[in-house]
Formats: sequence, C-alpha cells, structure tokens
Amino acid sequence: MTALGTTAEVLARVEASADIPVVDLVGATVLPGLIDSHTHVEFCALSRDWLDVRGLAPEQTLHRLRESIKGSEHDWLVAQGTFGQDLPGRAELDSVSTTTPILVRESMHRLSANSAALIRVGIVRGYTSPRGTLVELDDDGEPTGRVDEGYHLFPVPAPGPERLEAMLEHELRESFARHGVTTIFELPATAAGIRAYQRLNASGRLPTRLGLTLTVAPGLNAILASVDQLAGIGLGSGFGDDRLWLNGVKLFLDGDHSSSYDSEHLSLSPSRWGTVTRHYADLVRELVVADEARLQVWIHAIGDLAQSVALDAIEEARRATGRRDRRTRLEHVGNLWIDEALIERLRDLEVIPVPTAGFIHASDEKGVYAFRSLIEAGLMPPGNSDTGGTQPFATNPWFGVAAMLDRKNQQGIVVNESEAVDVHTAVRTYSEFAAYAGGLEGRIGVLRIGSRGDCAVYRDDPRGATPDELRDLEADLTIVDGRIVWRRGARDD
Repeated sequence: MTALGTTAEVLARVEASADIPVVDLVGATVLPGLIDSHTHVEFCALSRDWLDVRGLAPEQTLHRLRESIKGSEHDWLVAQGTFGQDLPGRAELDSVSTTTPILVRESMHRLSANSAALIRVGIVRGYTSPRGTLVELDDDGEPTGRVDEGYHLFPVPAPGPERLEAMLEHELRESFARHGVTTIFELPATAAGIRAYQRLNASGRLPTRLGLTLTVAPGLNAILASVDQLAGIGLGSGFGDDRLWLNGVKLFLDGDHSSSYDSEHLSLSPSRWGTVTRHYADLVRELVVADEARLQVWIHAIGDLAQSVALDAIEEARRATGRRDRRTRLEHVGNLWIDEALIERLRDLEVIPVPTAGFIHASDEKGVYAFRSLIEAGLMPPGNSDTGGTQPFATNPWFGVAAMLDRKNQQGIVVNESEAVDVHTAVRTYSEFAAYAGGLEGRIGVLRIGSRGDCAVYRDDPRGATPDELRDLEADLTIVDGRIVWRRGARDD
C-alpha cells in the first residue's frame, strides 16, 4: 500500500500514474483482507465430489448411499458427514454393497468403512493399528469398521491434475475470497495438491495468498516422512514468494476427542488412552531439528496431557537451541479447557494458542473456547476455520466472528458466555493476530503504508451487524495485490 488519506489526497497520487484504475466504492466499508490461519482447502474441495450426508441419521445415510450406488459404477464411494454424527457401522454399510469400497467420514478424524474397503487395505482379523491410528476391533478381534485418524490408509482415487487444479481454484475463490479472505494457511492433503497450487501461482490464477504447512508422519495425511526430510534440503519457513510459500511443519501428538491424550481417559484401559503418535524424546528432537532448520512448528494437541507434554517438549527444546522467535503454535489449546497455569506457561514460552471459534457450532455445553481469557492474558489466538468439509460454512471468517460474539451452538444453546469478546477483538483474530501467527505482521492483516494492501470491501460495515447477519456475510469486493479476486455477483460457477 502506497497511499492513505482523503479521496482528494489519494486521487492526487493516482494522477501521476494514469494507468492505475480507480474504483469508487461509494461510501462502502474497507477492511484489511482477512486471514484463515489453519484450514484444509484441498479436503474442502475434495468433499464437494463426495456424497453429502451431513447431519443425517444412519438409516438416512444408508438410503442416500443406496441411491448413489444404484445403476452406477463406483471404484470407491465416499460420503461426508459432520461433527458428532452417528455413522452406520460395517455391517450396515455391507447392506449397501459388499463389492464397492465405502467410506463415511464424520470428520478429518473419524470414519466408518464397509468390508470391501477394509479388505482392500488389509484391515482384517489380526490387523494392528499403525502409530497414530486407531482401528476399532470387536470382542472377537474383527474390525468394526470404525477407524480414527486413518483416512490416509485408504487409497481413494484422486482427481487428475487439471481437475484438481480447477477444484482448488474454485474453492479458494468461492469459499474464502468470497467472504473477504485474502491469505490462507493451508495444510495440503497430497503432493498433487501442492503441485496444483504451484501451477495456479505460476499462471497467476491463485485467488489468495497461500502458506503451506506440511504434516509430518506419523500423523493424519502426512506429506513428510520426517522433519529431517525437509530440514536436510535447507528449505525454511518463508521459502517461495509472497503469493505461495512454505510456512512450516505440523506434528500430531494425539487425535480428536476419544482418541485424544486426555486425563479423562486414564480410567480406561491403556488401549483407550488416545492415539499418541510420539515419545517425548522424539518430539523434543523434532523441535530441535525444526528450530535449527528455521521451520515454524505447529503441534496438534487436543487432550490436556498432550498439551502438557507439548509444552514440556517446547521448553526442553528451547534450552537446547536458545530462545529464538520461532512462534511455535499449539493447535486446539483453549477449545476444551483452560486454567491460569496453562495460560502462564503459554505466555512464558511464547507459544501461540490456536482455538477454533467455528467449533462452537458443534459443541456441547462443556466447551470452553477461551478467547477472552487468552486475549486478556496478552496472547494472540489467530482466527481459523480448521475445516476439511465437515463444516463447509466455517470457511466464512464472519461465521467464526459471530460465534465469538453470541457463542451459540447449532441448537441455539450458549456455550460459555463468559468467554465472549467484542466484534473489534473478534476481527483482530482474523487479521492482526493471524498475521502475527504467520510472522507476517505489518505486511498483511492491516491497512497502512508499506503493507501489501490486501482488503475486503463491504457495502455496510460488518462490525455493526448482528451475529445472525454475519454468519452468511460475503464481501462486495476482495482485493489481493491490487487485483480483484472476488466481486459480488460474478461467481465462478
């Protein structure tokens, strides 16, 4: 951005460069381009090709699967559900087909498979779950069909390169830029997705800025076999250009809900203590390797024990490497629990907590989503959708802002009202705070001289809208690098 001021002051600068187009916004509100600091664009795009069974009861899901498979050939049939949904089990899915492999995904973390899918990948009696994955067995040792943290075990055919490229471009524009998002921190699902992003960028068709964070095995849909694989070739955070760059690496420490490493599970048998992926010493070593390679690290830790282990490991790695500004992130902190001791450790270790406001929609009354507590303690939780098709509406950052304001879940129940924040603070999480989490403060998420000038234009100021109005809000214009990437009424259908 090179000029700010009154209309007359800015137009005076334009006169010196006659080739600069002028758009009269007629009194509209201009905000900094919004930032989604953790999401799964590729999975969102893929889910649009899957059968939609979100929110359906098991018998309804089975009916929709039967209708889909009737009279058509499927190499694999994948259906997308949503958080907390009751999925049909193996035997029920076998009633649909015993020859076509079928997967029904509740979320990124949990799915149900029929016998054909399980047999295709060797999940039969005697199967042992790989580290970081939980394949449920019945009392006789037979797989029930439920698989936690294991979608990557199933070789679901991927779209071809041109098709995937078109799907990603559409998703970035229609689900993100449409609402005023100009920068996304993406967790790519496949190497093919990364190549597609590179082609979009090279041809000037990437609608938003994109930072790529690569998941390290063992973990959900891992791209890297190890941190050493990336560190050994010398590519650090920021490699690339200002439209597409390497952001860092993600380490899974546990799974989601029943597969999280949480003290509530210790009363169960050790086999139910969660899908812990790493020994403590291994995590410390990975953090040291990443730090020396100048790679930002995101750690997925949902359970309280996983978060405690992560913070201990961060502290030990810091002693080994020295305190440097790496902005280590702890994904999901503050979603399910918070206390003063945790806040103090986050602050002392300069760790960025990353709760997700959109999860309030699917939460019960036990959720915490501690935005007020974290922000009042001086921490800067970045706004994010963290969706991979489970909640497609969450790609709208204004949906997350609305959740921070009224705290309502899908039943209209208010979840932990004491953690609500005002609209100005909520917008900061998707702008200033998210920019800081990516090491890009002053360059994105603000409108000031010297920034990149990404912005979103709204006919009326969103900060005066009600939460219900915000949930479906879209921008009139979204501008990245001086280029209009979204205009209301000009959808890419």
